[in-house]
This record gives sequence, C-alpha cells and structure tokens, in this order.
Amino acid sequence: MEGTRVLIVEDEVIVAQSIVSMVEKMGFESVGTAMRATKALEMARLHKPDVALLDIKLKGEETGIWLAERLKSELNIPFIYLTSHGDKRTVEEATSTVPYGYVLKPVDETSLFVTIKTAISRFEAEQTERSEQPKVMAPEVVKESIFVKDEYQYVKISLSDITYIKSDGNYIEIHDGQKRVLKETLKNILSKLDDSRFIQVHRSYVINIEKIDKIGSAMVFLGGVEIPLSKNKKDDLLTLFNTLH
Repeated sequence: MEGTRVLIVEDEVIVAQSIVSMVEKMGFESVGTAMRATKALEMARLHKPDVALLDIKLKGEETGIWLAERLKSELNIPFIYLTSHGDKRTVEEATSTVPYGYVLKPVDETSLFVTIKTAISRFEAEQTERSEQPKVMAPEVVKESIFVKDEYQYVKISLSDITYIKSDGNYIEIHDGQKRVLKETLKNILSKLDDSRFIQVHRSYVINIEKIDKIGSAMVFLGGVEIPLSKNKKDDLLTLFNTLH
C-alpha cells in the first residue's frame, strides 16, 4: 500500500488542508484537493487516484454522492465519505452507493488511517476475486438468437431469420417474417446483436447482409423489400462482397 495516492474532495479549505497533512504524514500521497464535485471528477480522470475522500455535502449543484457514483461506474475508484451529516435520508442515499468507509468530522487521524487502509485492502481483494472468476462462455444457441418481450413472455428470434430492423423514434420494428415492435433504440439493439451479419445502412435501418438480393444507388433490396441506403454507407456495404464491374 506504499505510495497510495489520495484525492481529497472537501469544500472547507481549513479542513481540506488538515486532511492533506494527515494523509502525507501517514506516508500516502495527496494528488490534490477539490471543493466541487465536477472539478474533482476532472482531477480523478487526470490523476487516477487509488482512493478518494469525499465530503457528502459540497458547494455547487453536485454532491459527493453524485461524484461517488461516477467514480465507481466510470473510473472504478474506491471512495470514502467524509461527513458530519447523520440524518437518515443522507445516510440512506450515501449507503446506496456502497462506499468503502465513512470518516466522521472532525476527522481523527487514527480513524482516517485505519479507514483508508481497510478500503484499499477491500478494493484490492475484490479486484483479485473478480479477475479469478471463470468466464462463462455463451453457448452457440445463445449467440445465434435474441429474446424479445411479447406481452407477458419472451420469445426467441433466430438472428438468421431477421431481415431488417427499422427505427421509429424510441421504438424499433424487428422484421423476421412478422413485425415485432419494441421500445428500444437502434444503437442499443445493434450492440446486443453482436453479430457480423448485421450492418446499419441508414440512420433508421439495420439489415441482415445475408438477406440482400440487390444493391442500388440509394436502395438495398431484401426479398422484395426496399431499404434506403445512405451514400456514406454504400461503400462500407460493398466492401463486404466480391463485386464485378
């Protein structure tokens, strides 16, 4: 744990300076202090600290809890809350982010040292455990199909049966011999398909290249269905096939 790098997010200057002194006295390295959550997030992205100490209540629109959620989801940085607020609502909101510890103000040096050490040990153990977990490989039947909700049940659709998918705002239509309407975005469904046979040929259309019959100047033909083809997508599509002139 030597060389542990700590980011301190505290909007009271005197308190922040005191914590910096404590941290450095413990043999840790302070990568800096921030008074606002947005600035702290920028610093975290830049310095990648090993742990962050976050005051729950900060000046500005965003709180320490807002920052904690982003440190966790975006940067995978463990965090410890600094707080003098013990009301039930604040505690419940803070607890929901699953912090690596709490340090009450006024900050006690021994308590801070133990909490930082414990947080780093717990975080490292979690990372080791996660890396050692066996990866489950999806069987071929899973890779070759998706399940879509149809009223109160999920129906399996084979990817090979899908001709095209059309976007209509926040909804999509999956055409596989019938039309299935889902509340979903085209970008999201394309990422879920994870299949080399699908390509987006227009901002509103994804097609199954195995179903293509003809490629025109501005249209693609799939089993009698005409799909618009964007000019900038045509070359991408043609490179997938052997073409003769």
